[in-house]
Amino acid sequence: MNTPFDKSTNWLAVKPIPFFVILILSAIVWQFDAPTGLAQPAYHTAIIFIATIAAIVANVMPTGSLAILSLACYATLKAGGEVNGALAIKNAMTDFNNGLIWLIVIAFMIARAFTKTGLGRRIALMLLSKFGQSTLRIAYCLGIADFLIAPATPSNTARSAIVSPIADSLAKTVNAEDRKLGQFLISSSSAMNDASAIGFQTGFAGNLALVGIASSVAGITLTFTDWALYLLVPALFLLVLLPFVLYKTINPETKKTPEAPKFAKGELSKMGSVSLSEWKLVGVFIGLIVLWVGGAAFDLNATTAAFIGLAALLVFGVLSWDDIKGEKGAWDTLVWFSVLMGMADNLKTLGFTNWVGDMVSNFLTVHLGGASAIIFLLAMMSFFLFTAYFFASATAKVVALGPVILGALVSLHVSPLMAVLAIAGIMNIGCNLATYSHARNPLLLGYGYHTDSEWMKIGLVISIVGAIAFMAVGLSWWNILGVA
Repeated sequence: MNTPFDKSTNWLAVKPIPFFVILILSAIVWQFDAPTGLAQPAYHTAIIFIATIAAIVANVMPTGSLAILSLACYATLKAGGEVNGALAIKNAMTDFNNGLIWLIVIAFMIARAFTKTGLGRRIALMLLSKFGQSTLRIAYCLGIADFLIAPATPSNTARSAIVSPIADSLAKTVNAEDRKLGQFLISSSSAMNDASAIGFQTGFAGNLALVGIASSVAGITLTFTDWALYLLVPALFLLVLLPFVLYKTINPETKKTPEAPKFAKGELSKMGSVSLSEWKLVGVFIGLIVLWVGGAAFDLNATTAAFIGLAALLVFGVLSWDDIKGEKGAWDTLVWFSVLMGMADNLKTLGFTNWVGDMVSNFLTVHLGGASAIIFLLAMMSFFLFTAYFFASATAKVVALGPVILGALVSLHVSPLMAVLAIAGIMNIGCNLATYSHARNPLLLGYGYHTDSEWMKIGLVISIVGAIAFMAVGLSWWNILGVA
C-alpha cells in the first residue's frame, strides 16, 4: 500500500550541493584554533552564524528550517563554551522572549486586520485616487508619508507597520499579477523607512543610543535641532534618489497607471461607507500610534503597547483567535528571527564583533598611515556598512561597534562630529542588507514579494547606492556648515 512518504524521491529536503559545501567547510575550519585575540567560543559561534547566513543566501532550506538546524548545532556543540547542555540550550533560545521580536509578530497581526476589514484596501484606493498615475509616484507618496511620521515615531518597526500594509494593498489593487510591483513598493518603503530615520534624531531608537555614545566617547552633544540641521538634507536626497534607483533596478511591469484614479474612485463607491469593523480598527490603530509615540509618558514599552492594541482588536472582534493562529508568517518569524538575533547577541557578548572592529582599525592604521582623514572615514564606513551582516538588530550594532568605530576614527584624526554624523547615516542605511539586519525586515518579507536571496540582492543595491549618495551629499553639506 502506498503512503504519502512514497511520493518523495529525495532523501533530504535541502539543496544538496550548497548544503554539503557549507557543512564540510564549516567542519574543516571548526578544527582550527581561534585567531590570536579571539576566544575559541567566539570563533565557534561565528562559524555557525556565518554558515547559517551562507545557507540563507544560497536558499538551502526555508529560513525557519535553517534556524532550527542552527539552534540544534549550537546547543549540541556548546559553541559558546557553555559548561553543560542546559546552559547551551538556554543561550541558544535566549531571544525567544525578546520584546522586539514579539513586536514584529504583533505587527503581522495588525497587518492582517487591515486586510480582513478592508481598511488597508480602502486606504490604498484613496491614495490611488489622488496619486495613482504612475508606480513611481506611488512610491514617493509612501516615502513622504514615512518622513512625516518619523519625527514622532522612534520605532522603524512601528512606522513600517503603518506604511507597509498600504504598499501591500496598493500592489494588490493596481496589479496583483505583477509580483515586481509589490517587490518595488515594499523595497522602496523599506529604504524610505531608513532614510527618514536618518533625518530625525527621534526616528530610530539606535539614533538615541548613538547620541549617548557620541557624548561619552567624543564629547559631542547633539540636540534634536542639531541632528536635523546636519542630517535632514542628505536624508531628503535619499528620498529623491532611492525610489528611482529601485524603480530602474527592479523594473516592475506596471509603470503607467493612468486609469488607476478613476478605477479607485469606482471601487471606493462599491465599498460604500466605512464599516463598523474599519472604524474599530481606525480607533485601535490611532491609539497604538499614540502609545508608540508617547510610550515614555505612559511608562509603556513599545511591545506592551502592541499587546494592548492586539488585545483590543480581539476584544472588539476585529480579529479572532483563529486569525491569530492562522498567521503563519508571524510564527515563522518568531522562530527564525529569535535564533539569528540570539546568535548575533552571543557574538557580541563573546567579543567577536569588537575583535573584528579592532582588526579593521589596526589594518587601516598600518596600510593607510599616510592617507587623509576623509579616506580613513570612507574606509571605516565601508567596513561599518557591511557589519550589518553580523547583527540582527541595528541598535545592538551601534551599541557594540559604535564606540569602537568612533574611537578609531578620532584616533585617526577624523573630526569627531563628522565621524558621528557618518556613523548615523551608515548605521541606518545598512539595515536593508540582510533579511535579519533590522527588526522590520521580517515583517516586510512576510508579504511574500521577496525570497530571502532577492531581499539580500536588492538590499545590497539600496545599501551601496545609499551609502555613496549619503556620504557624497553629507560631506558636501557638512563642509558648507563648517564641520571640520
